[in-house]
Amino acid sequence: MNIILIVVVTAICQYFAPWWTVALAPFLILLWRPANTSFNAFLTGFAAIALLWFAYGLYLHTSSEGAMSNRIAQIFSLPNGILLLVVTALVGGLVGGFASLSGHFVRRAV
Repeated sequence: MNIILIVVVTAICQYFAPWWTVALAPFLILLWRPANTSFNAFLTGFAAIALLWFAYGLYLHTSSEGAMSNRIAQIFSLPNGILLLVVTALVGGLVGGFASLSGHFVRRAV
């Protein structure tokens, strides 16, 4: 349930706010709704943000027929745009995972 909540809140926040709300939403949600273990807290944030960023990147990739993501992939010396989407999802997932883990630890501390 936390994964769905993080995806929805983050998608809404990123429509109106800057990119760093990708860290704010998982932090606040795991502060409000606890996870069983710290590993589950990290995994929840990682999976939610990685899924959201990969899905949105895939939407942009297909809507531009791969032109935009392939050009950006060439800038980073990646072979194709799909690998760029995987790297983007990994980076976003790490940010979301550590943010949700921080929310989990703050809840346990307080």
